[in-house]
Amino acid sequence: MSRRHRDATPYIDDDSHQLWSSEAADLLEGEQVDAHLLEHQGLMPITWDNTPTPATPAPALEDDDPAIKQLNTLIRDDLTQGGGAVLTTRPPVEEEKDEEDDDEEGSTNLEVDEDENQDNKVSGSSCSMQQYEILKDNLLLYHHARLMAEKGRGSEREYLVGLMFSKFDTNNNGALDKDELVQVSQLEEVSRLAEDCSLVDMLRYDDANTDGHLNLNEFYTAFSVSVVSLDKALEVNHVSARVGDNLEIKCDVTGTPTPPIVWRRNGLDLAALNSEDIRVFMDGSLYLTRLQLVHAGNYTCHADRNKDVVQTHILTVHTVPTVQVTPHIQSLRPSEEAIMSCRATGEPFPKVEWLKNDEPLRVDIPHKYEVVGNGTQLRVRNIGYADTGAYMCQATSVGGMARDISSLIVQENPAPTGEQQESRVFVFHDWGVAVYEPDECRLFHVIQGTDVIPGTQEYVCGDKGTNCSWGRAINVAERYIYVTQPRRDRVLVVSVPQMVVVDVIVTDQYPVDLSYVPNLDQVWVLNWRSTKNEGVKTIQVIRDASQKKKHHTVHPEPIDGHFDLVKNLFVPATQDLGHDFRYAYVTHTNQRGLYKLDLANMKYVKTVDLTPYNCVPQHLVFSSLHGLVVMDCEEPVTGRRTGQLVLDYLTDAVLSHKTTLMGQPHVVPDSSLVVTVDTLNHVKIVVQKVTDHGLDYVFDVITTLNVSDVTFFPSRLTHSYDLYAASTDKDDIFFLDLQSGKVEMITGVGKAMLPGLTEWSNTNRPIVSSGVFGHYMVSPAEAAIFVINGETRTVNCEIGSLVHPRLAVWITRKYM
Repeated sequence: MSRRHRDATPYIDDDSHQLWSSEAADLLEGEQVDAHLLEHQGLMPITWDNTPTPATPAPALEDDDPAIKQLNTLIRDDLTQGGGAVLTTRPPVEEEKDEEDDDEEGSTNLEVDEDENQDNKVSGSSCSMQQYEILKDNLLLYHHARLMAEKGRGSEREYLVGLMFSKFDTNNNGALDKDELVQVSQLEEVSRLAEDCSLVDMLRYDDANTDGHLNLNEFYTAFSVSVVSLDKALEVNHVSARVGDNLEIKCDVTGTPTPPIVWRRNGLDLAALNSEDIRVFMDGSLYLTRLQLVHAGNYTCHADRNKDVVQTHILTVHTVPTVQVTPHIQSLRPSEEAIMSCRATGEPFPKVEWLKNDEPLRVDIPHKYEVVGNGTQLRVRNIGYADTGAYMCQATSVGGMARDISSLIVQENPAPTGEQQESRVFVFHDWGVAVYEPDECRLFHVIQGTDVIPGTQEYVCGDKGTNCSWGRAINVAERYIYVTQPRRDRVLVVSVPQMVVVDVIVTDQYPVDLSYVPNLDQVWVLNWRSTKNEGVKTIQVIRDASQKKKHHTVHPEPIDGHFDLVKNLFVPATQDLGHDFRYAYVTHTNQRGLYKLDLANMKYVKTVDLTPYNCVPQHLVFSSLHGLVVMDCEEPVTGRRTGQLVLDYLTDAVLSHKTTLMGQPHVVPDSSLVVTVDTLNHVKIVVQKVTDHGLDYVFDVITTLNVSDVTFFPSRLTHSYDLYAASTDKDDIFFLDLQSGKVEMITGVGKAMLPGLTEWSNTNRPIVSSGVFGHYMVSPAEAAIFVINGETRTVNCEIGSLVHPRLAVWITRKYM
């Protein structure tokens, strides 16, 4: 809409530097205006119009003067952000004529006292449309000089109108009522801006819904600012999609003209992410490529210059359920008991049920079938020939259905069945490597430290009398075990089938930490470069780690040309839901922040500033569910603890900072819970649930046991996990049911190694779980290892004659 009035140009008097209307008697409080308006002599007309229709021409002012031309252009550019109207007042000629008419007709006018005249001006009862338009035009000019100078911004029309609305809304309720408009009219002496009009007339002319109030959109409309709108029924939009899908989300915020759309997640502009899988198109739609669980959450959209009208899109990402059973086949005699185990995963968690030969199982038959917990196990008692069949564990959710089959054969003389699964544990001690079978607790194989590595002239550890020095050891695709030897600046590769060292990989000085990325088949190495966990470190990568080949290391992209600025490296661990993380994080010594590292390209892509939270991350874990990054923080230099910080993995936005929650965080393998263990003054274990908005407190446990290490073992009753913790100074193992909070102690697990004998920041009493269908955990002690049955929560056996067992790695092998 364009509004124009003849010969109606407000101006600035150069002598007084005051803003005048063309009604010479009305000085507008001497408001200050932009400095560039005061740099030229004479009276400066101001126009405000960018609509296609030509505006009323301003009086010519020395057109040949380049400075004047430049100033005119500058003023128009500055005042025409959003288009609308020429700011005007009542023409002086018409005013003089009206005064003459008043003198001639004075004898016929009604006598009105001063108070009544003031009431009329406040009520606006005699305000014509023309005068009302003049009022609004002059309000814009008046507040442009006043408010924009105060805020120090340019003359964006929408921004100016927004400031005016905020100023008028004295009770901050988002609407202007009559009392507020009367009050502002009196304070601002609005009657001088247009005859017979006040702000109350806005209710008369621009209250579109006639509710006696002006909301922000109505106020915008009054001043010809582009108005955006959103159907109330569309304010919240629920969207559901499956992992791997491509998804386009439309924004339903509209406007005239069509406004640019801004998409945000946790307050961050998604267009600024420069992410391959998150893009904002020119038409205002959001496009997500190859959806993963980390994409779930809330997304908002709004017009570029209007953050008040916001649409929220709640994205739920679900997976196809996965199911595993064991054994896949078994042959038993009549009258024996058949036991079949099932493990289901999925988001949302699926409904789990057992079937036989595609028919629902008659679990109501007494003393025959027992379904343990939430379908985690099926027991068939006193079996007969009729029990032969295919038993199916089936998982169903909105993501689909999945099943796995456990076949039972009942016969007098059971025959050997097909596929079998066995577990082995590799224990790294001061004199070499020992491999054990946990069921019978028998020694399966030995690699001596004095053995010569095949194809080389090097020893596994050294000549006779040389102790082995082990940093970390990891399982690589059930084919190899990678283990660091910090004092020899190398990584050994042990073949699982052959149980011998098959490769030696040279590294930078003192390689210690190892992380495996299965989807990229990479092993990341953190080199300490000294015998203590301090100072700067380097990172190296071993590619094609599970392949049978000669391996070597490469450095990722350096930071500022330096490879040796690293303090720590945090690589996401493999989780049950199968999400392939694309990024890791790196920290620098005493720096309050993170460097985001693209694992595939081995390049740094972003810096995350944590200075506002005084956070130097010490430990950091990832949750594939809802894409959370959880870390515990310390203050630089002093090391004072500053609490737990939670980030959004997609945007690196901080979701929460719990300054009173201290300790090392651990994520349960199914991503459902985060367990924080604080061991500083007293041992406190805090359990939090992973949600779409962060972490919710569930419960906490305080124990007198000094926790050395924790592991998660599959629950017998649910498809999740329980927590087990070893002690630094007692012969006990602590058990915590993470669903109910139940606590137990497993006693008689031997004495831990003395803390002074540990190396490379390893714990003096580790504890390691054997995996989803494993039955055991192993915990090295001072001169033995203890095998613990996680199903019965008892000690299965003690294996002695070991000198300082330090590391343990489980391998699960399947064979026919």
